[in-house]
Amino acid sequence: MSHPRDRRASRRNQIQVKMDMSDTRGTFTGRSVDVSRGGIFAATTETRAVGTLLRVRVHGPRGEAVLAVGVVVRCFTDLESSGEGGGVSPGLAIALTSTSEAWDRFWDDVNATSDFDDEDDTIGDLDLEDEDAV
Repeated sequence: MSHPRDRRASRRNQIQVKMDMSDTRGTFTGRSVDVSRGGIFAATTETRAVGTLLRVRVHGPRGEAVLAVGVVVRCFTDLESSGEGGGVSPGLAIALTSTSEAWDRFWDDVNATSDFDDEDDTIGDLDLEDEDAV
């Protein structure tokens, strides 16, 4: 019997790109930790309650802006980061409820990218740590 967390409809891909999220309280930013066809985990200092509807703009690795709508399904206020330093990284698990062809292209690109290198945080020749690049 598989673990409940392994019942995902599509695989998750680790990619760090800038995100803008907004709801009735305002707009805030974050950075994706991983994405799947139907959801995103976003590291962000501003969290929202489970059930909050969000408009999401993902700044794709090739410079494109991709829009989607989703709902917060989990909120982590004290999640330990997996990066160096072991600090605290709050975040939101967002289930996408409305996407577009642009999201499908973004997902296909992320899913097909085989040259992602965790050692230097790049996809191809794109430096994901460079704020100006995303």
